[in-house]
Amino acid sequence: MHLRIAAAFFLCTAIFGQPTFSRAQSALSLPGCEATPALRAAFSDKLDWKRLEKLKYNESFADQRQVFEELMARYPREFAPVQRYIYLLSQGAPEEYATIRTRWVQQATEHPDDPLALLIAGKSLVGKDTPEAIRLLEAARAKAPEFPLPALALAQIYTSGKHADLGKMKQNLGAYFAACPASTDGSAQWLLVKDESLQPKVATALRAQLEKETDPKRLNAYATLWGLEFRTHPPKEHDALRAQVARDLERLEKLNPTGDADWQNFLIAGYKQSGASEETITARENRLIHDFPHSNQSWYLVNKRWNDTHKEPENQTDAKAWAQYQIEYRQALKGWIRDYPDNSYLQREAWFYAIKDNGGKVREGIPQQEALATMDAYLQASKDYEAPQWSGDSYWNAAQLLIQNHWQPTRALELLQQYRTQLEKNRAHEAENDNRKDDDQKEHKENLIWQDQSFYGWVLKAALEAGQPEQALKLKAAIEAPAPEKKSLQSAYWWNRARLEVIQKHTQDALAYYQLALFTRDKAPEASEGKLYDDLTDEAHALWKQQSGTETAWAVWSKQPASDAKQAAEGRWEKATKTIPDFELSDLSGKIWRLKDLRGKTVLITLWATWCGPCQGELPHLEKFYEKAKDRKNLQILTFDIDQDLGIVAPFVKKKGFTFPVLPAYSTVVSLLDGFAIPQTWLVDDSGVWRWRQIGYDGGSDADFEKGIQDKLDAAKAGQ
Repeated sequence: MHLRIAAAFFLCTAIFGQPTFSRAQSALSLPGCEATPALRAAFSDKLDWKRLEKLKYNESFADQRQVFEELMARYPREFAPVQRYIYLLSQGAPEEYATIRTRWVQQATEHPDDPLALLIAGKSLVGKDTPEAIRLLEAARAKAPEFPLPALALAQIYTSGKHADLGKMKQNLGAYFAACPASTDGSAQWLLVKDESLQPKVATALRAQLEKETDPKRLNAYATLWGLEFRTHPPKEHDALRAQVARDLERLEKLNPTGDADWQNFLIAGYKQSGASEETITARENRLIHDFPHSNQSWYLVNKRWNDTHKEPENQTDAKAWAQYQIEYRQALKGWIRDYPDNSYLQREAWFYAIKDNGGKVREGIPQQEALATMDAYLQASKDYEAPQWSGDSYWNAAQLLIQNHWQPTRALELLQQYRTQLEKNRAHEAENDNRKDDDQKEHKENLIWQDQSFYGWVLKAALEAGQPEQALKLKAAIEAPAPEKKSLQSAYWWNRARLEVIQKHTQDALAYYQLALFTRDKAPEASEGKLYDDLTDEAHALWKQQSGTETAWAVWSKQPASDAKQAAEGRWEKATKTIPDFELSDLSGKIWRLKDLRGKTVLITLWATWCGPCQGELPHLEKFYEKAKDRKNLQILTFDIDQDLGIVAPFVKKKGFTFPVLPAYSTVVSLLDGFAIPQTWLVDDSGVWRWRQIGYDGGSDADFEKGIQDKLDAAKAGQ
């Protein structure tokens, strides 16, 4: 380790310690808009992800580190290898990275006239000391106004968090694209979504550049171009764009008539945007599967086709249908594991997730010995191939499997402790972030509380199973801390209090806390994949019967008060904390929708995308509800599509037979929310105020879906 640090210091000196830093700024060479051809070739040859993915994590980390350090030494005035090095070390060796970051900041102090030194120091401080990062990056811009990379770094800072400033973000992003008009940098393209006025200019510049390009590795940027062009033209012009995409594809196939699986997959995506027939798409997919039978792209297609022909049972309570579905899925999965030896998910994780249900219990027909062997293989694969910061998930999942199946509770406790150790390391790293807004900081703290409560709950359950009360009592002070303010966190808090009292043999106290846990939970359990798990009720009921309580008295004791039942009925609905913009968006038919024109109506908005699996489960229910409700004068149902590849949306909607309004809203949603999950449903009241939102889709029948939506609409109408 000491040798590694020394080597890093040597390289930092090689980058910043040369006499060039004492010269006038104008004499210094600065990086351009993108990595040089030599660097791109080096990245492509030495950092092939297919090769790296096969290496164990420590080997992959060392391999990448060596490549970046060599490139930094060879190209001391380039930024691309330094940028990748920053990400690699900040994620994989944060303690060592902190030392190197200090050296970079020192170099910027010693060479304040070098924009590259200022850029590197500034980038390294983002999230650690963001105000200083801004100062350094602004200084780099002042020293070299034509240098585009500091402007991009500033735009990234100003896009979200405590320092969010839309005006400064657009100013810096505009400066970056003024210097790099055809850039396909991923972060720049993400930020571009927030500046709709700039998008057409970038699209025009990118098309001009790509029409002169012949390198297949560069031609993949057509995917970015098509997304921009569809988003910057109204739907009535999309047919002309599809024709243009078809012409592009003709040229691309002539330039590279064969290509690997990635290239073929890229072309298929293009044909979908061109509006090609289902027969054409299927033929091209068949060709990919035939020519590259063991590729990841082939598996994605095979897996999608299996899912299309093996629909999940709609009724979540139908145990028989779900059991048969899982048998068929595991049979197919065995074949995929055999046929796709290079697919890391299939080889390392898929079977573990397939043998357990959503509650963590092993599925019927899986022997204990096989389940434990699968778990061991999963844990070993995680240890070998996952970055340390992600390894906690495998400990958590394995502990849950053991506890829920009443196996090896002592080992489960050990796994939970390993999870906790890694979690604390991750939290220490996250605590450095100084750029969270107050709302984000509050949400972060609530997430930490949720993590703690979940951890305490599993430790308590495992300690009971293992007959090791001392393991639970270590957490006594934390468990008995004041209850959280957020209602959705209170049930788990009281549940943990109840379990702790059971361990301490304080039966009456335990029953009191179990009752509070039942009354404060925000949603009653529902069946999932043919099974209904309600561990909270089961535990409380078992303790009640141990005290010779009658079923009649139990029914009275466990009946939730009306006020609490009303709260639980809200389920996953949360109060919105943002203001929805007064949007003006065209749907796929060309109709313009304005929020201000919908005053007097309750507006139900669903966010979705063609690539979102849960969305595809929810949208058919939404379609049926829309058909019933579309003529209501006091209700308007809209959907916001957030596909970046907008060209595939209209064919998708047509194929599915959806008739609800589809508004391409990627830019609107990204500008409103720094991050988001889908499917997501918004409820806007008749005065245009965003009142409620619900994230996710639980499944269920058309009737269940309609009732859930209608109940919320009725509550909103009543001012609740």
